[in-house]
Amino acid sequence: MTITTRQFNHLKAMGITLWQRKNLEQPSSEDHKTPVNNITGDFSANEINNLQIFQDILQALSIESADISWQQSHLDLGLFNWQFTDNTNISYDKKVLITPSLDKIAQSSAIKKQLWQTIIQHNLNT
Repeated sequence: MTITTRQFNHLKAMGITLWQRKNLEQPSSEDHKTPVNNITGDFSANEINNLQIFQDILQALSIESADISWQQSHLDLGLFNWQFTDNTNISYDKKVLITPSLDKIAQSSAIKKQLWQTIIQHNLNT
């Protein structure tokens, strides 16, 4: 989790020290080969991590890519799971976010808008 300089100064003024993990373990190459069920084909975790739209969505959700658990049929983002489907509807129910593929999201401003509205409606960005 990153903080701003202002937040850091406030914490410092209150006498709160910050801890930072120095040695981040790199996921094994086996983790990066776990396919994610995606309607446009099977992407490896590494390929998805490199997509700008994916990075933008994670940033909006305040989630670090290191915090994601790559499952066979979904992404475990901690507070909820993210599944991909072949339709263009976006839904959130019982801690499961269901969206079209990342390619479809990237190509459609209407789908991006619907995704953002779902994120805000269900407070997924807090």
